[in-house]
Amino acid sequence: MALSPLFILYVVIVFSFIVTSVFMFRPKDDERVHIIFFWLGVALAALVTFINATALPGERLDQILIAWAGLIFAAVGVIIRMATGKTNSIANVLVMLSTVYGAAGYFILN
Repeated sequence: MALSPLFILYVVIVFSFIVTSVFMFRPKDDERVHIIFFWLGVALAALVTFINATALPGERLDQILIAWAGLIFAAVGVIIRMATGKTNSIANVLVMLSTVYGAAGYFILN
């Protein structure tokens, strides 16, 4: 069985997600580090959701909408982050949950 390029991409994204998650919660005095890894987590969530939703056939609209719904967690996390103006664990967890939802959805929905 050959590894598909999409599966290899998913392995790279999952590795990036693990590294991002570790550094998102690691206590640092520099707020810029938290900001960088938070937005990297949001970008990974958007990428995983995009791949998940576009990998589905067009006639399965209900599953495509379920795939795009994963970004709701990231959007709420961004709103919480912007409202507080500083590092917030709830916002970080929501962004992580969005990425996990998208990655798990790829394997469940496809």
